[in-house]
Amino acid sequence: MRLLLALTFALSIVAGASHAAEPHPPQRVFISGHSLTDNPLPVYLAQVAASLGQPMQWNRQYVVGSSILQRSRGEGQESGWRGYSTGYNRTGEGLDVISELRHPRTTDGQPYDTLIITEQHGVLDSIVFNDTVRYLRHYHERFIAGNADGQTWFYEPWLGVIDKSDPSRWIAYERAAAPLWQCVLSRINTSLAAEGRPDRIEPLPASAALVSLVERAMRGQVAGLVTPSGGKVLDRIFHDTVHTTPLGAYYLALSSYAAMYHRSPVGAWAPDGMDATLAASLQKLAWEAVAAERAARRPLPLDQCSAYMKRFSTQYFAHMRDDYWAQQSGNAAYLTYRRLRHELTWRWRLWHQFDDDPFRYDPGTDRQHWLPAP
Repeated sequence: MRLLLALTFALSIVAGASHAAEPHPPQRVFISGHSLTDNPLPVYLAQVAASLGQPMQWNRQYVVGSSILQRSRGEGQESGWRGYSTGYNRTGEGLDVISELRHPRTTDGQPYDTLIITEQHGVLDSIVFNDTVRYLRHYHERFIAGNADGQTWFYEPWLGVIDKSDPSRWIAYERAAAPLWQCVLSRINTSLAAEGRPDRIEPLPASAALVSLVERAMRGQVAGLVTPSGGKVLDRIFHDTVHTTPLGAYYLALSSYAAMYHRSPVGAWAPDGMDATLAASLQKLAWEAVAAERAARRPLPLDQCSAYMKRFSTQYFAHMRDDYWAQQSGNAAYLTYRRLRHELTWRWRLWHQFDDDPFRYDPGTDRQHWLPAP
């Protein structure tokens, strides 16, 4: 079974490669994100890579709860592009990201070859209100300006698990949300291809890999994963409803390695104190999950993305109601009013006033669609 998955993964890489039949393993990585990509994930990813003979240098831009818009333009439209100089870095804070990507000073001086970037996890709000498509491309352009042969990976985020005793609803939601994140990449990549450019943004399927781990854990199929006394097995993976424990972060580092390096992480380094059986189980599952996801992925045609977004909205708002809005503090009546106003505004925009459709592609005007360089 493992051999079949490995073969399938390798064939899918060849069939779907964007601009390099033989991708180079990441050596210098920049990570732009929020708490879902916070330490120890970058540290673990570098440790895994180094243990398998592929040392990795890295730096980052970390802004709590941020969108790509905030990490590029900034908090307000009046702030120009000051967002690129906000946030915490591997050491210190306030690094000029644009300058660093063009002329690296915190690695060995060679260009970054890999960008890992994520978005706020509320997929509909991010795509429309945070303009994910245009700001993701803007950030990608700053990276490519420093290395035309670099590879950008979009780290697909996830919402919270509403019920740790029965995560089936969360699993269904994440699987339904995945096509929209893929639509974001399709919209950008369609334009890059039309411009005759070789660079593309590839998916880093963190949420899909996490879904696989949760499914296996709930079935008792992860050797060495012992349920804490009086707790739930998912308490070993999530320390709240959305943020992962060190165990969860290690698994995500393994799956990220599998996706980016196109190699199995079996035999990799494991954190001190982790049971050897559990570490081996996580390594094997990470490779299988990424291989299976890559083989099964069928992105929607771009002209179907907007219709899918409308259909998905009902599921999205139900999950946001019971996850994000349920955790808000304050007067219950006011919170209900805010939530309903938000949802009704959204539905009106999707069905009646959606002139700024983020997935609309017009070859004649596309070059004017994108944001200007800083």
